[in-house]
Amino acid sequence: MNKEIFLFYNVENFFPPNDSQNPVLYNWDDYKYELKVRKISQAFRFIKDDLGQLPAIIGLAEIGDLRVLEDLTKEHSPLQSYEIIYQKSDDSRGLSVALLLNPDKCILRSFSFLKFPLDDNPEFDSRDVLQAEVMVSNEKFQVFVLHLPSKRNLDIKKNLRNHILKKLRSIFVELHKKGEKIIIMGDFNENPDQNIIKEICKDDENNTVVKNPFEILFDHNVFSTFHGKKGVLFDQILISEIEKGSHKALIFNSAKLCNKDRKNSQFPLRTYSGSRYIGGYSDHFPVALLLEYPQQ
Repeated sequence: MNKEIFLFYNVENFFPPNDSQNPVLYNWDDYKYELKVRKISQAFRFIKDDLGQLPAIIGLAEIGDLRVLEDLTKEHSPLQSYEIIYQKSDDSRGLSVALLLNPDKCILRSFSFLKFPLDDNPEFDSRDVLQAEVMVSNEKFQVFVLHLPSKRNLDIKKNLRNHILKKLRSIFVELHKKGEKIIIMGDFNENPDQNIIKEICKDDENNTVVKNPFEILFDHNVFSTFHGKKGVLFDQILISEIEKGSHKALIFNSAKLCNKDRKNSQFPLRTYSGSRYIGGYSDHFPVALLLEYPQQ
């Protein structure tokens, strides 16, 4: 069997050092930035060691600048030579999504950045959704990478989050009608059991457009991040039915990426906790789909 890995990772406020547009990190400097680059690179070394190979496709969230991606893919990095797809969003926190493609496994056909404004209210700014047409294992996929508006400030942006998902659902349904294979990866800021997530998996006739293999993980209390002490599974990868293969979802919650305090060892070792610098990887675990295809 051929195996491919599709992975998504919210890398927590990943800005270059001394970025004047960085509104969230306290005392961020060259040392902390270089350590963060090494930490995220190390996370991908752990992934390769544990899963046996690097991902074909990597979706990233909370990228503050192109420089971050260039440093992650520089010489001697495990992601060396990965192709970068990125565009800075009009986001109040200065954050965007990105896509990294393994050139040994993927062929990029096209890409675009989608915007779904709700109205002219500046409170409703949002990150772009990245769409790319990618060939993987001789199969074409329409890949979407998203980071939907958060639940901060008593979930003031819930209407915008729902608006974006409904617009995306229309796109997914049309692609499904054309026989296109779809992968949707990102931080949805909603758990898999929420109706708005379930709705994007079906068309108006209740036919399956995409499946959400992360729903069963959530049912078994497996989480990708924590809000306070409460586990959530906002990071998910949805995928069309694969006719000649199988897929398995996983949370890469390796002990190597976890808090070293025994009392809090189930939590990811994050970079910051509020304004307190911790020096870890991210406040999210990577999530992945493992795809297996018959030998051709």
